[in-house]
Amino acid sequence: MPLRAAAFMMIASLGLLLAACRPSEPVPAALPASGVQDPQASAVPAPAPARHVAAHWFGRQWPKNFLSGFRREHVAEDFARLRADGFDTVVLLVAWGDFQPVFEPCCRYDERAFERLRFLLDRADEAGLKVMLRLGYGWSFHPEAGDIGERQQRVLNQPEVRAAFHAFLQRVSREVQDRESVVLAFMSWEDLWLRRVDESARADWLAYLATLPANEARSDALPDPVQDARLFHGYWDWLLVERFMKPAADLFPALSLEVRVDSDPRFETGPDGQPVVAEWIGHPGMLALPAGQPLTIYWAPYWGALNQGERLPAERSLELLDTMLGQFAQAGRPMFIDQFNFVDNTPGHDNNAVIRPEDTAAFLHAAVCTMAAHPVMGYGLWTTRDYAENPLHNPAFGYGLEGWTLQRAQGAADAALEPLASGDFQLAFADGDQLRQWVPRRHGRLPRTGDALQDQVCVQAEVRTPGVIEVRAGAEPASLAFDATGLQRRCAPIAPAPGESELEVLLLARGGDFALRDVLLFDHVQYGGLYALDGTPAPLLEPVQRMNRDFADGASRCR
Repeated sequence: MPLRAAAFMMIASLGLLLAACRPSEPVPAALPASGVQDPQASAVPAPAPARHVAAHWFGRQWPKNFLSGFRREHVAEDFARLRADGFDTVVLLVAWGDFQPVFEPCCRYDERAFERLRFLLDRADEAGLKVMLRLGYGWSFHPEAGDIGERQQRVLNQPEVRAAFHAFLQRVSREVQDRESVVLAFMSWEDLWLRRVDESARADWLAYLATLPANEARSDALPDPVQDARLFHGYWDWLLVERFMKPAADLFPALSLEVRVDSDPRFETGPDGQPVVAEWIGHPGMLALPAGQPLTIYWAPYWGALNQGERLPAERSLELLDTMLGQFAQAGRPMFIDQFNFVDNTPGHDNNAVIRPEDTAAFLHAAVCTMAAHPVMGYGLWTTRDYAENPLHNPAFGYGLEGWTLQRAQGAADAALEPLASGDFQLAFADGDQLRQWVPRRHGRLPRTGDALQDQVCVQAEVRTPGVIEVRAGAEPASLAFDATGLQRRCAPIAPAPGESELEVLLLARGGDFALRDVLLFDHVQYGGLYALDGTPAPLLEPVQRMNRDFADGASRCR
């Protein structure tokens, strides 16, 4: 998601006085992993990597449910809008649980996911967009995928589960092997986040210990993430490179790893008996990728900041960006910034430093030159359209009635699903019909009463006869009045009340005749700054359009 764990790299004040737009330096060819030029290398410089101006696309849904949630009828319009705004590449999430929901026994695939991926790749080709794939995205609402935390823990510890994961990568590789538009695939540390080392990983642990210098040898006891923090994180770095990246290196033309740029704390007991941070542990081991693989990183204003709720001027944010890019450029690889998060409103991260809103446009203008001064091959925005964190599975009926229970006043439930020429579906819903979904807590943070966020429900429907749809989420219902015919979206405040294990969502038709297209239940809207939730332009659209043009032009104005 847009901002990562709350363990941030703490660095002293840099005292740098960088010009807002410094002269650019040539983008170097990829160096060996050591960062040292090979003296035997040819004197003819390798061509600079192609530039990519990218944006993640979530089909007007939450990233966690986008694959079943996007509507085909919107894709061509959305991709054309990306091109018009200066993006040449779209980033698609390829969630392990959506494509391979059952890994034991290995393996069961969901062919619907592959068909929908092929559809998106075809539309990207038609729009003239390149494609990047985030392989193994961690979140999935697939009913057979199970608990996401358990999947992650097992794939990091159990070789047989890791073999299933690599079978998933091989299947995706076969799907895209003839697609010239797929220019990069990457895995992310966030989807492969090690929390503990289990006994089932002992063989891997011993293999890692064998790589350490003799004076760093440790007991073969499995590491504790707190007591043995430095050793634990070193093992995690090694595990991602040796057990995930290297076996997959031949599957994709360009494979990368989004490395953890934040550092993790090592605690000691302070004088008052309370834990204090003794040091911050980085992840240099994640940089040891196979030769030729680019490096993927992410950036937000919190990196290197105090994170005490400060609002940074453009100049300070540029200093922090320049410092981070300089640090990771030492790996000697072209860098792709998959999440260039210059704005963020993620709940729970209120203390993170942000760029002053009045300075954001100036920051974007100058950031082009800062990136041009380093081997940055491109950047991606997390979202170009604000999205609602909607925990419903299959919210737009792309997978038929999966996840839903429909009780009709008249007729069979299966007959209510109506195919459209676009390949989408709509759901006939008339007076007395009830539609229900039980949302498990594993879908993430559920809307609830008692916090500062406004809980809302929205329903889009083709209205054949005006009427009312009541929506209840465990408490008092909200009433959505559809007072005319045609395609309409209605929203209203609601008071959700999740139970101990799930949230029951119930829709009831009170008169009228409808064809349901989409259901949203949410409290938080993730802000991106380009387009609002309803698709209307937002304040940062023009500054981002200019930034995209300048970067694609090779940042010529910075020379």
